[in-house]
Amino acid sequence: MSITIYSLGAAEEVTGSKHVIEVDGRSVLIDCGAFQGRRAEADKKNRKFEVQADKLDAVVLTHAHYDHSGLLPMLGINGYTGNIYATPATRDLANLIMMDSARIQARDAEYLGKQAAKKGETFTWKPLFNESDVIKTVNQIVTVSYHRPTYITPNILLEFFDAGHILGSSMAVLTINDKEGREVKVAYTGDLGRKHKAIIRDPDLLPPVDYMILESTYGDRLHETAEDALAKLAEITKK
Repeated sequence: MSITIYSLGAAEEVTGSKHVIEVDGRSVLIDCGAFQGRRAEADKKNRKFEVQADKLDAVVLTHAHYDHSGLLPMLGINGYTGNIYATPATRDLANLIMMDSARIQARDAEYLGKQAAKKGETFTWKPLFNESDVIKTVNQIVTVSYHRPTYITPNILLEFFDAGHILGSSMAVLTINDKEGREVKVAYTGDLGRKHKAIIRDPDLLPPVDYMILESTYGDRLHETAEDALAKLAEITKK
């Protein structure tokens, strides 16, 4: 069994999540997020789309935030025709987020084009994708509930666990088997939520895995407790 894991975004930075796992010639993409930041820099990075979409066997979406789902339409544009696996709530939220992005890009193109025309400048900027591309993308999403193991390739079993981050957010556990009966479990946590939040369930406890790709944005610090946060909120609102 040959397994290769690499990242095309959100490695040594905190946006644009794209992670690829290759198993014996089959490729699975975990998340396809957009880079966020200053307009020119983000646009340049998002247009440099390095995912070999036409070579993918499956796509897994951990949750709907723009930095994890924002470039999913680019997959279809670049030749991906397969399934995108996500929880039902993630599909619904990602639909809203991607559609909103398409509309914002269309308005930007219209506004910037008018500004360029006033200055007598040539304007060539175009949106990365449009609303029709989003509709096609959403039609590729196959919903899978938490704790419902599903084969996404002949030898890769996917199971979602609640990440406790936003509605529908998940950790993806991939169980990989080969013809000799060997098994390797790989977990992608996506973004993890805190425990004891008011309206979101606590993150699930994962089963034992062999490898874990873990969110580490806050890995070098401790969050304040919910009680401390409420006390600070009360203090601010009383001023």
